[in-house]
Amino acid sequence: MLRQINSPGGVSIVCEVTGQGPALVLVHGAGSARWGFDLLRPLLERSFTVMAVDRRGRGDSGDGEGLYSIGQEFADVAAVVTEAGHGAMLFGHSYGGLVAAGAAVLLPGLEKLVLYEPPMGGVLTGEAWIERYERQLEAGERSAAVRAFLRDVGGYSEAEIEQMEDTPAWAKRLAVAPTVPRELRAERALVLESLGLGALAARCLMFVGSKSPAWAKRSTDAYAAALADVRVHRLEGHGHGGTVTAPEWIARELIRA
Repeated sequence: MLRQINSPGGVSIVCEVTGQGPALVLVHGAGSARWGFDLLRPLLERSFTVMAVDRRGRGDSGDGEGLYSIGQEFADVAAVVTEAGHGAMLFGHSYGGLVAAGAAVLLPGLEKLVLYEPPMGGVLTGEAWIERYERQLEAGERSAAVRAFLRDVGGYSEAEIEQMEDTPAWAKRLAVAPTVPRELRAERALVLESLGLGALAARCLMFVGSKSPAWAKRSTDAYAAALADVRVHRLEGHGHGGTVTAPEWIARELIRA
């Protein structure tokens, strides 16, 4: 079932709602949408009412007029969690983890926050890389651009990328490719301290893969140092895409959280 929630700025944010139990809001990363949790979500539906978000500008959600800001995304996700009700858990992967952390600061009643390798600001890539990506999009080389993003930013191996290309989700990745530059620039400009994470009362669980890129490990350490109540789980043998390569492991930890 699709559920529509209006953000404070008037943008319609759509979630796919499945399962039963306390609410669990899933926030996807850059270059993705709610389908990024397709392998994880079925493992959670017996324990949670799962709300998989389409962040603004993709899937069934709307997009705001004017300049993009990450603060808009914080407000979007905070609105979804508020709609989910008291006791909801919030989980964000990658850039979605950054968005989830920013939303959590707006939710004084939030009790449980889960973050999988959220970038800490200024670590994903530089302006020259973003401009090269944009030139590839303009030249109609969308598949090459997405491959470069997954390899250079996400740290995926060529074999993992080839596996992604063989799935129905690849066409969906290509469709959302134009949303990537604005998010990379927002992350590039962010200063982690500006989020005020030390004031969060929510218990936080963090995931980091043993094979994840260096920026992901550095960022996880930075978030863990900033949060008052946090524990970090290491996914041995997995990288930044653990929601796809280790969904059973992640589901088990979310159910235990």
